[in-house]
Amino acid sequence: MKKIHLVLAICALFLTSLACGGTAAPKQPTAPIAPITITNDLTQIDLCQAIPQEDIEAVMGRKLDKTPEFFSYYDTGGSSGCQYEAQKDSDGEAHFGYVVLTPLGEYDNQPLYLNVDVSGLGDAAYFNNGADARQLWVKLDNKVAFVVAFGDIALEDGAKQIATLLLAAIH
Repeated sequence: MKKIHLVLAICALFLTSLACGGTAAPKQPTAPIAPITITNDLTQIDLCQAIPQEDIEAVMGRKLDKTPEFFSYYDTGGSSGCQYEAQKDSDGEAHFGYVVLTPLGEYDNQPLYLNVDVSGLGDAAYFNNGADARQLWVKLDNKVAFVVAFGDIALEDGAKQIATLLLAAIH
C-alpha cells in the first residue's frame, strides 16, 4: 500500500509540472554561437541561424513555442536580430526574448530608465528598462552594438551569458 501512495505522489508531482507549462529553472547556455563577421551591412547577418535555440531555452527555462523569427529593432534601419517566444503562463504572463545587432548609434541613443553599467562586456555595457523588457546593451569595437533582452521576467544573468557567447562569436 505504501508503494502505491509513493507512486501516486510521484505521478501527481509529474502531472503538476506538466500543467505548469513544463517549465524548468533557467540554466546556463553552453552551445557556442556560430562565428559572426561584422560588416557594414548588419542585415545580412542571420542571428536566428547563428544562436543555438537550446541556449535561449536554457536561459528562459522553457521550450520555445514558435520557431525563432527575424527581428529588426523597433524601426531601427540596418539592425538585424532574432526574437524568441515561449508559451505564456496560465496567468497570461508572456515569455519572450530577442538578440539584435544594431548600428553603433543605437547604444548611445536609448531613453534610459533604471540603467546600470555592466563591466566586463565589450567596450561598454549597461542594463536598461526598455519599453518591453529589461535590456542589456553592449558596445563592441566602436563598430557595432547589440541588445539582449528577456521578458516579461527579466533574466539579467541569462542576458549576460548570451552576450558573452555572442562576443566570443563575433570577428
